[in-house]
Amino acid sequence: MDTSASRGQSLQIGAILLFGFLVIALTTAQAQFVPADISRAELDHSQRVADQLVGLETAVFETSVTGRPQPTTLDLGAEYDDRLLFVYPPPKAGTLRTTEPATLHIDNAEAVDDDEAFANYWNGTTHSYMTRAITYEPAYRKLDETPNYRIEHGVLAAQHDSDSRIKMADNRQPVVDDTDLSILVVDGELAVAGTGTESVVPERVTESTTVEIEDSGDPIRMRLPTQLSAETWRETILDGQSTVDSVAVAGDVVTITLDSSETYELTINKIGIGTNTTDPSSAYLRNDTADDGGPFPVDVRDQYNDRVDDPTTVWVYNDSDYDSPETSFRVPDGSDPTTAGTLCYTLTQDVVDDDAPETVESAAGGCV
Repeated sequence: MDTSASRGQSLQIGAILLFGFLVIALTTAQAQFVPADISRAELDHSQRVADQLVGLETAVFETSVTGRPQPTTLDLGAEYDDRLLFVYPPPKAGTLRTTEPATLHIDNAEAVDDDEAFANYWNGTTHSYMTRAITYEPAYRKLDETPNYRIEHGVLAAQHDSDSRIKMADNRQPVVDDTDLSILVVDGELAVAGTGTESVVPERVTESTTVEIEDSGDPIRMRLPTQLSAETWRETILDGQSTVDSVAVAGDVVTITLDSSETYELTINKIGIGTNTTDPSSAYLRNDTADDGGPFPVDVRDQYNDRVDDPTTVWVYNDSDYDSPETSFRVPDGSDPTTAGTLCYTLTQDVVDDDAPETVESAAGGCV
C-alpha cells in the first residue's frame, strides 16, 4: 500500500473539511454579526441625528431672534464600517426637505389706539402668510419604530406612530408667550436625500418689527397649519399660557384664540432655508407719525411690517390740498402705490421735499 498517497488524500480531506468549517463559520458570522453591526450603526445614527435636529431647531430659533445665520449640519443616513471577509449592504438614504407651502392666518387684530402708525394695515382684516415645515425622514435596514421629525412654528416634533414628542429650544416659548406673539414663517425649497452630511444655513430676511395689537371686536385668532394634535398644542406647546382662551385642531389647522382683554406684541419673522427663497415685497403705506410738518407722510412697509426701500418717504394728499392728507392706504407688490381717484402719491428718496420728487398720480391728473 502506498502510504504517501494515503497521507496526501488525508491532507486533502482535512483541507476540505477545514475550508468547510471556515465557510460555515463565515456564513454564521455573516448571518449574525453583520446584522448586529448594522443595527448598532443605525442606533448610533438615530441618537446622533436626533441631537442634530435639536441643533437645527435651535439654529432656526436663534436666527429668528438675532438675525445672524446659524449654520448647522445633519448626517442624513447611517454608515456601515465594512469589515474584511463580510458583505454589507449599502445603507438607506435619509431625507431632509421642506414641505409644500401652507397658509397661516391672523384674524381680528388691529393696532392699538396709541400705535396708529400701523393702523392702515392692522385694522381687523385677516392677514395671510405662506409658510413651510422642515421634515426629516430616516431610513434603516434593521432599526424599527424610529420617528419621523418635523419642525413647524419653531417646534421640533418627533412623530411616532402613536404620538408626537416635542422638543423646544431652551429658554423660549413658541407662538404665544404671555402677551408676546411670535410668528415664524419659513420660506425656501430644500430636498436632499442620501447618507452624507448636509449643511443647512437658516437666514432671517426680516427686521423683527413689533406691532402692538388688540382685538377688533372679535377675539384675535391665529390659524396655523399643523400636523400635531390639539392635545399636543394645549398640553405641551401652549401649556400654562393664560392668555390663550382656546385651542382647536381641524383639517390640519390649529386655531389659537386669545384673551380679548389683553393687548399683544406681535412679531412676524421670515426665515429663508434652501433655494428659491423670496424677499418680502411692498404691502402697505404706514403713517409716519414722527414727522409733524407738511402733508401727511407715510412710509412703505411689507407684510412683516418692515420698512421697504429705506430711506424712501411717501407723501399722500388730495390733489393740491396739502391740508387734507389721506390716512388710510394699501399698495400692491411693486415699487409704486396704485393711484385711484384724486389721490396723489409723492415718493422722495434721498432728497428733501423741495428737490423735484417723483409724483405718482391717477389717470385724471391734477397733482402738483
